[in-house]
Amino acid sequence: MLNLRTLVMFAVLLTALAGLTPTRAAPTAERGHPSCAGITSVTLQTPECDAIMAAQPYPNVAPIPFDLGVIAGQDFIYFDADEVALYNAPDGNAAGILTAGRSRYVNVLQTSGDWAEIRPNRWASLENAHFATPSTYTGVTINRMDMPFAWAIYDYCTSLIPGGRSNCRQSGSFSRYDLMNIYATVTIDGWDWHLVGPGQWTIQTNLSIVHPTPPTVFSWRWIGVSTYEQNLVAYEGERPVMATLVSTGDMDEEQWRTDPGVWQVELFWEAGPMEGAAGDEEFYALDQVPYHMYFNWREALHGVYWHDNFGYYWSHGCVNLSVSDAKWLWDNFVILNTRVYVYDEKPG
Repeated sequence: MLNLRTLVMFAVLLTALAGLTPTRAAPTAERGHPSCAGITSVTLQTPECDAIMAAQPYPNVAPIPFDLGVIAGQDFIYFDADEVALYNAPDGNAAGILTAGRSRYVNVLQTSGDWAEIRPNRWASLENAHFATPSTYTGVTINRMDMPFAWAIYDYCTSLIPGGRSNCRQSGSFSRYDLMNIYATVTIDGWDWHLVGPGQWTIQTNLSIVHPTPPTVFSWRWIGVSTYEQNLVAYEGERPVMATLVSTGDMDEEQWRTDPGVWQVELFWEAGPMEGAAGDEEFYALDQVPYHMYFNWREALHGVYWHDNFGYYWSHGCVNLSVSDAKWLWDNFVILNTRVYVYDEKPG
């Protein structure tokens, strides 16, 4: 009996035979809800916009469940030292040296007191060890989009007027990873200011924004990765169905940037090691990285358990996701030849 993943793969391969070039270019990105079209830097309030803010105070989305999947129940550690002595047992005989550091995470096989087995029959003291805490952040599935929505990427206070001073007491505040609708946008001195609630304005640099209209359109299922917004949106044709914050490589660093272009997912690996930059100060080595979905040779969509910096550049070229989000894509969306469109343009 064919499983869902096989049926989906068959369908997408048929689509590939028909060609998967963009079916059309996307129009200019929306700057708010149509009911708030009357909002300007002079007219800050209209009855129509007040009504839509009251009726739709929150994006029409559902959170992706927190699920560590293939790495559930496992521990990972890094050492606050350049080298770590290994022993054949707790308090045993010397058995080698591990090149360590903050960019090397090792999988803990078992612990005994203040010792951890990190390779078969190789134990290290936990004296300088730090345990990873996988992020609890998750993205969202999208029920309907009538306007852009955004995540706060900082803790910040909003302003009563666009271009005004932050005013926590009167206007309010948002915390990192909070979600909000964008009802209207005005430009002040070259910066976009967004209306995110009644009497709540915030500058664009506080947000990562998802627009209802995609940056381009491919047939069937595909993924858009905005290195400008540091977010990922999964689409069915032109309909956004899932969105989340990511961490890509720094576009200003040629060695580590996530390459813009249209790619295809070409290799899957449920969990396995990743390492690179051997002999360089940027060297990294990571055990049991979950849900690799490679789309451009060295670049992949994958989960991370070692940081919680989604919404910022952070990777060595890959598209870092929370483990929960990577698992959702792995289970529900991405198959062989799924298109991944990486772009760096500001919409608008």
